[in-house]
Amino acid sequence: MQLAPTKPPDKIRVLCTKCRVPFREKIRNIREGVQVQCPNCNKLITFSTDSADLGVQRAFTEARRIKNGMMLSINRSDGTN
Repeated sequence: MQLAPTKPPDKIRVLCTKCRVPFREKIRNIREGVQVQCPNCNKLITFSTDSADLGVQRAFTEARRIKNGMMLSINRSDGTN
């Protein structure tokens, strides 16, 4: 019996710096210079690699880890290592 490959998540948890309420944002939106608005308090959160905010840093790290894993699985399915 063969199991279907697991689908990587398409959203990442981000912690708002103002209200400290977590929300989920799409991975494709987590990149340098993109701003998202907290759905709870409407604060604009700017994603930047040099941000001092731990919530932004965690989101960047998680998104990078997932994107790298997706690229690795694509390369393996193509037959290249």
